Amino acid sequence: MSDTPHASIKAFAVVACGYWIAPNYRLVAWLLTVSLAILVGANVGIALWLNVWNRDFFNALEKKDLPLLFDLLWILAAIVISAGIGVAIQLHLKRRLQMNWRTWLSHTTVHRWLHSGRQYQLGLLADEIDNPDGRIAEDIRVSTEFAVEFAASILQCILQLITFLGVLWTLSGDFHIALFGAERNIPGYMVWCAVAYALIGSLLTYALGRGLIDAGNVRQGREADFRSVLTRAREHAEGIALMRGEEDERERLRGSLFDLRTAWNRQTRGQGNLSLLTSSLAYLAPIVPLIVALPRYLGGQIQLGGLMQTAQAFSSVQWALSWLIDNFPKFAEWRASTNRVVHLHVALTNLEATAEVGENERITVHPATEDDRLLLRELGVARPDGVMLVAEAEVEIKRPERVLIRGQSGSGKSTIMRAVAGVWPWGRGAIHLPTGKITFMPQKPYFPLGTLRDVMHYPEAPEGITDDVLKDTLHKVGLDHLRDRLDETERWDQILSGGEQQRVAFARTLIHKPDWIFMDEATSALDEVGQENVMKLLIEELPETSVVSIGHRPGLELFHTRELTLVQGEEGARLEALQALAAPRALRDVYRRMSAASRGHRRTPGFWANLAINLRQQRGRRA
Repeated sequence: MSDTPHASIKAFAVVACGYWIAPNYRLVAWLLTVSLAILVGANVGIALWLNVWNRDFFNALEKKDLPLLFDLLWILAAIVISAGIGVAIQLHLKRRLQMNWRTWLSHTTVHRWLHSGRQYQLGLLADEIDNPDGRIAEDIRVSTEFAVEFAASILQCILQLITFLGVLWTLSGDFHIALFGAERNIPGYMVWCAVAYALIGSLLTYALGRGLIDAGNVRQGREADFRSVLTRAREHAEGIALMRGEEDERERLRGSLFDLRTAWNRQTRGQGNLSLLTSSLAYLAPIVPLIVALPRYLGGQIQLGGLMQTAQAFSSVQWALSWLIDNFPKFAEWRASTNRVVHLHVALTNLEATAEVGENERITVHPATEDDRLLLRELGVARPDGVMLVAEAEVEIKRPERVLIRGQSGSGKSTIMRAVAGVWPWGRGAIHLPTGKITFMPQKPYFPLGTLRDVMHYPEAPEGITDDVLKDTLHKVGLDHLRDRLDETERWDQILSGGEQQRVAFARTLIHKPDWIFMDEATSALDEVGQENVMKLLIEELPETSVVSIGHRPGLELFHTRELTLVQGEEGARLEALQALAAPRALRDVYRRMSAASRGHRRTPGFWANLAINLRQQRGRRA
C-alpha cells in the first residue's frame, strides 16, 4: 500500500467510513454529524458577532461614550453566554460522534479479527502486524477521535475563512504604493498579507515536520512492544519465578524500553525543530495584524474600533489558513495510527482472500452431510510458507470410534486438528465433517474471564444444566474443592494448576456432551491415575461419542480402538494405520486396578506382589 498522504487518507476512509452507511448506526451517525456541523456554523456566527462588537466597543471607548459602553457590556454578556452554550453543546456532540464511530469501527475490526481463526492465522502470516490488540484498543481510538476533531476544525476554518475574508476585504480598502516610479493600487491588501503569512508558515511547517509521521509510527509501535513485554511477564509470572528468569526478563524490558526511548528521542527532535517555527509564529500572531492595519489607522481611514476589528479579522483569517501549523504534530500522530489500522485490515483482507482461493490451493472443509463420519480425502497439510508437513492422507473415522494419532514432535499432529477445525487452510485436499456437535480440546484450555460457572458453560450454556449437575461433574473429575466456588470470579487460568485446568476442560466437555471430541495432548498435565479417570469418564458418560486424540503418553492406547501414526517421509509425514491393540480387556482391567492400588497406598505390596496375590486368589476360588 502506498504511504503517500492521499493514499493513506483514502485507504482509511475506505476502512472506516462505513459507519455512516451501517444499518444500525447510520441514522444516529448522520444526526450527530449534521448537528455538529450546524453548531460549528453557529459558533462561527458568534465569532462574527464578537468581531462587530469589538469594533463598536473600541469606537465608543475612543469617543468616551459611557452609556454606549454600558450597553455594549450587556451585549458582551449575551455573546459570552451564547458562546459558552454553543461550545459546550458542540463538545458533547463531538465526543458522542467520536465514541459512536470508535465503537462501530472496534466492533467491525474485532468481528473480522476474531472470526474463523484469523486471530491465530494473523500471527503466523503477518509478521509486520504486531500487537493487533493495541491497534484495536489505541490506534482506533486515536484515528476516530482525531478524525472527528480535524473534520470539525477544518469546517470551522472554511466557514471562518469565508466569513472573515469578506470582513477583511471590506476593511482593507485600497492600498497605494509607489513602485518603480509608478503608483500602484492594491485592493484588499490585508487579505493578501494574511494569505501570504499563513502560506509561508504552512510550507515551513510541512518542511520541518514531515518526518514526524514516520517518527510517530515507530514510537507507537515501540510503545505497543513495551506493553506486550510487560503483559507477557505478568501472564507468565509463575514460570519466570520458578526458573529464576527475572534477570532475563529485566534485560528484555530494558531492551524494549531502550527501543522506545530511541523512538521517543527521534520524535522529540522532530517536534523540537517544528516548535522553533510554531513558537515564533505564535509570538508574531497578535502583532502582525496591527502592523498590517496600521497604515489605514494612521491615515485616518479607520477609527480605533476599525483597527481592532481589522486585527481580529486578520487573526481569524490567519488562524483559518494556519490549520496545518497548529495541528501538524497531532496530524502526524493521527497518520501513524490510521496507517496501523489500515494495515491490520489489509492483512485481514489478505487472510479472507486466502480462504477464497481455489480448492487446489488450500484445504477445503466441507460441512456436515448425512454421513456421520469424518473423511480426510487426499489431505496434505503444509506450513504457510508451502513446506509440506503431512503428505496426502486418506482417513475415514466412523462413529463411535476412538482413534489415537501419534508421531514425532513437529510431524504435524496438532496441525491436522487445526485443519479439521477450519483454522489451518494451508495445504490441499478435502475434509468432510461429520454430523453432530464437535468439541476441540487443546493442550492448554481456554478459560474466559468470569465465574467458574461461566468457564464450565463456555462457549455457551447448555440447556437443563443445574448447579447440582455442575458440582457432580466436578466431583467426577476429582475437583471437589471447587464445587462450592461456582459463583466466584477469578483468573482461573492463573490460580488453577495445569492439571486442574485440564480436569475442568474435561468437566466442561462432559457437560456439553458433544458427538465428536478432538483432543490435542489434553491429558499431558495429568498423572496416570488422573488420565485414566478422565478417559474412563468419557467412555462411560459419552459412549456414543467419537474421540480423536493426539498424544504420545503411554496408556492412552488403552482407551482407543484404533491408532494412526505419522511416519516421516521426504514429502512430509505419512499417516499410517496400526493394528488395534490385542491385549485382553480383562488383563488391562487387572493392570489398571493393581497399578492404581500400588500408587495409592505406600504400605501395600508392590504391583507384581498384588498381581501374584490376585492370581492365587483366583486359583483358590477355582479349587
